[in-house]
Amino acid sequence: MSEAGFWIAWGLPTQGREPQALETLKKSRDFLGELTGNGRIERYDVVILRPQTSELGGFFLVQGSTEQIDQLRRDPDFERWVNRVQIVADRVAIVDAWVGDGIDEATDLYTEALREAGLID
Repeated sequence: MSEAGFWIAWGLPTQGREPQALETLKKSRDFLGELTGNGRIERYDVVILRPQTSELGGFFLVQGSTEQIDQLRRDPDFERWVNRVQIVADRVAIVDAWVGDGIDEATDLYTEALREAGLID
């Protein structure tokens, strides 16, 4: 089961690059599918948000072992892919995440911080 991951969120397509943004989304699904198929990640989800008042357009949630995620984040193919996404979408952000089995690590760290702050015994 996955323990680590990252969330890649994007805003609206960059004005004037809407067709390229759609093509990049399609190619991104292929890229992430290849990563899953060759065992470089365990899974991914793609979420496209319905039109709304926020500037968030959607996100990918990529999951795997800590080793898989660490290796992927330094991979030149991954870095090129992120650059392609940034060229066609506004407000691209990548945030590391705890998922699945990693949730215990996250809650343990939070408990330790609460204890150090004197908020719990």
